[in-house]
Amino acid sequence: MARGRFDQASSNVQWMVIRNTSSFLHRRKLGTFTTEPNNLKNRNTFRYNGLIHPKVVGVEAVKDGKGVVFSTGSIKNMQKPAKRFLKTKLTKDSRRTLSSIRRTIRHKRYRKDLKMAALRRASALLRGQRMALTTAAPTATTTAATTGTKRSAKNTTTTAAS
Repeated sequence: MARGRFDQASSNVQWMVIRNTSSFLHRRKLGTFTTEPNNLKNRNTFRYNGLIHPKVVGVEAVKDGKGVVFSTGSIKNMQKPAKRFLKTKLTKDSRRTLSSIRRTIRHKRYRKDLKMAALRRASALLRGQRMALTTAAPTATTTAATTGTKRSAKNTTTTAAS
């Protein structure tokens, strides 16, 4: 018999095996979370699991802190872990990044139930990178405000004189 996609157990059987015994699990008061790759919401559920489904969508931050990496799982290469994921680095502005994620999921007919989760995760990562960028580099106005401006000096002299 020729080897194909059906050599391994189904997603349901795999889920029954790993749902309580995965090494990625973290049990908290609010529920059981997971740190596995390609899990968009970090929830330990069948729908968001990134290990068992043939078609997988993942969004993660780029190491240098500018943009996101959008990864999709290939059905053809299920048995080849090194070739399984197609990773695309998206470093343009947020509008183009989100539209390319949306377009890829729609045109490749790729897990449309995960589309909003992928967009929200990418948006949150980009927003966090933008916030980190603005707080890391102090601007000229913030340094002038901390050192003292003419107005603050004027207020101190008028209060001292009265």
